[in-house]
Amino acid sequence: MSQPFRSAFGESETESESAEMLTFQLGSGAFAVNVRQVREVLDHKPIQPLANAPASLLGMIDVRGAGVPVVDLKRKLRMPESETRPVTGDTRIVVLEFEAGGETQTIAVIADAVHEVVDLADQVVETPPHVGEAWDTTFMQGLGRRNESFLTLLRADHLFSAGEGVVLERAA
Repeated sequence: MSQPFRSAFGESETESESAEMLTFQLGSGAFAVNVRQVREVLDHKPIQPLANAPASLLGMIDVRGAGVPVVDLKRKLRMPESETRPVTGDTRIVVLEFEAGGETQTIAVIADAVHEVVDLADQVVETPPHVGEAWDTTFMQGLGRRNESFLTLLRADHLFSAGEGVVLERAA
């Protein structure tokens, strides 16, 4: 089933604003997040681990004087260990800022590479497939396309729900 591109932020924005997505690579998968949820993209830098942190929380980084938790998005998305890639010159830290649970959340994720900002306003976004099993797809806005590959459109506000935000706050 397909649908026209819809913003994760509601109806108040124009299509061209809400359809701009930052595309990035995680292992062999292509992903995107709304540019309005991207605070900045940084070169990879050392991450300070935290004691007794959840498995998906890699640690903290300093971003302009503020501590920001860094999440292993591959682990969060339950990607197989075979998708793990070493840090290279293309590895980036994407700092996300979004509203969740009535509060502004700032969380960083590691991307194997950041590609570009694309405008999906003229694309039809496909809904996640139904595979006959229980599968929580609320973190997905849908499936777009980049060249001839599928692009998983992420909704940071759903991916890092209130429950996850509490875990990250306690760890910080």
